[in-house]
Amino acid sequence: MIWKRSRSIVLSSLVLLGAVVMLSWTQRWFTITLQDEVSVEVLGSDVAGALAALALSTFALVAALGIASVTVRRVLGVIAAIVGGIIVAVSQATLADPARAASELITEATGISGIDSIRSLVVAVDGSAWSFTALVAGVLIIAIGIAAAVSARHWPTATKKYDRTTTVIADDPASQWDAQSRGLDPTEG
Repeated sequence: MIWKRSRSIVLSSLVLLGAVVMLSWTQRWFTITLQDEVSVEVLGSDVAGALAALALSTFALVAALGIASVTVRRVLGVIAAIVGGIIVAVSQATLADPARAASELITEATGISGIDSIRSLVVAVDGSAWSFTALVAGVLIIAIGIAAAVSARHWPTATKKYDRTTTVIADDPASQWDAQSRGLDPTEG
């Protein structure tokens, strides 16, 4: 029963998680307080710019998964898991060292450059939930990508109900003309 719905669950989950990653990219991730009470607001787009492209690639994967064959679905599921892994890596790198990630913004605000000098200026880092939201969404995209690869063979396939069979009659010019109109070569076969 769950296998029959796995396609819709995977596709809708990837759309939702891609939207969460894109939304987190637009939000405030940190407020960094520097000496002399200078505050620098740091958006996800400032420190994790790759997330927008990764969210868009998640949406593209949804479109491709919806129309792909079983083998291609498995490959796309693995690619989705890799995209989720990259989202986790980008978010983790930013969370691990907010001063390094925001060094360009801090340099613009203070005129001081060099990571050691910038770190000496930082008094406090106030994080928001959005950086963790992107991280969690990346982990979930990994899980959904693996689920897509595993459940791909259970997804419904396109039916042949509306496919047209084409018969080309060698001596019938109208049949040959129709075949050419559909992009077929009437001399083959």
